[in-house]
Amino acid sequence: MDDDGIGGSGYTLDDLSDYLDRGRMPAIPEIDANPECQAVLDSLARMSAVSKELVDAEAAEVEASWFDAVMREVTREVRAGRDIPLADDEGARLVITEGAIRAMVRETGDALPGVIVERTRIVGDLDDAEEGVRVEVAISVAYGQRMQRAADHMRRATADALATHTPLRIASIDVTVDSLHSFDAEGGER
Repeated sequence: MDDDGIGGSGYTLDDLSDYLDRGRMPAIPEIDANPECQAVLDSLARMSAVSKELVDAEAAEVEASWFDAVMREVTREVRAGRDIPLADDEGARLVITEGAIRAMVRETGDALPGVIVERTRIVGDLDDAEEGVRVEVAISVAYGQRMQRAADHMRRATADALATHTPLRIASIDVTVDSLHSFDAEGGER
């Protein structure tokens, strides 16, 4: 994030969190019209739902440093990044941004039961159709779930989403289980 806030909106992660807590009221056009702000708000909403599920399951609140690290990564990932051409049609160039793809991968993983995407990366030359790109995803898995199964589900869901929504040639999808998210009664990670 630069000095101009997330996506150049002038608003910080704390501002967006407060906006979400207020039910996005009163409406702030600089946030509502900014795709990077919208991606961060979506991630904040998903993280809030996960935190609520942990509390509902009689667990303590998510450790703040872990949550903050994930949200810092989200704000980094939502930056537009490189353009990936979708089509050139009579002078109109249609693209999807790397940030949009990272947000899609994050949303895909966060929708899987017991999975939270911690970070995503697209590695390689987007213009090299022969070589393809490598997609790297680090996830946190709910304590008690089979890590290999969660990683396999993440890999398949990511492959399906990328094939459906992007023109990318994928060389590999590398999923790493980076942490477990289960918290004891004192709020510490187990």
